Amino acid sequence: GVNSTRGQGAGQAAGMTDLFSIAGKTAVVTGGSRGIGLMIARGFVEAGAKVYISSRKAEVCEQVAGELSEVGECVALPADLSTEAECRRLAEEIAARESSIDILVNNAGATWGTPLEQFDEAAWERVLALNVKGVFHLTKFLLPLLTKAGTTEEPARVINIGSIDGIHVPVLETYSYSASKAAVHQLTR
Repeated sequence: GVNSTRGQGAGQAAGMTDLFSIAGKTAVVTGGSRGIGLMIARGFVEAGAKVYISSRKAEVCEQVAGELSEVGECVALPADLSTEAECRRLAEEIAARESSIDILVNNAGATWGTPLEQFDEAAWERVLALNVKGVFHLTKFLLPLLTKAGTTEEPARVINIGSIDGIHVPVLETYSYSASKAAVHQLTR
C-alpha cells in the first residue's frame, strides 16, 4: 500500500510540473546577473526555458550567462535600461534573434539610501528612470514579440518585480525607491 501511494504522489508531482512547465519557452530577465533576477534566470534555465539576461555590467552578464549555459540555454544582452533608447536597443537585439518571447521579467532596479537633506536630483533620476520608466519602455518595445507568443489558452506573461516598500512606509530613507516601487505596482495594475 505504501509504495503505490508514494508512486501516486510522484505522479501527481510530475503532473503539477507539466501543468506549470516552461520547457521550450523563451524568457527575458532584466537584472538577471545577480540577486532575485539571477535566481529567476537560473530557475527558468533549469526548467528548460531559453533565457536572455540583461544587466548594465557586460562582463558580469557574460560570466553569468556562461555559467547558466552549462545547465541550459542562456544568452547575455547587456543594457542600461534607465533610458528609452537602451530599452529600444535591447528589444531590437532580442527581435533580431527571436520571432516571439513568452515571458518578460522586469526585475532590473536601483535603490538609493541617503538622509533627506542629502537626497538630490541623482537619487531621484537614476531610481525612477530604471525602476519605472525602464519597466514601461521595455514592455512597450517587447509587446510585439509577447503578442506573437501569446494565445488565449496560453498567454505571454509580463512579471514586474515590485517591493513591500512600495506598499508600506520603508524602514530606511529610500524615498525615490519606495515611490518608484509604488509606481511599479500601479503601472502593473
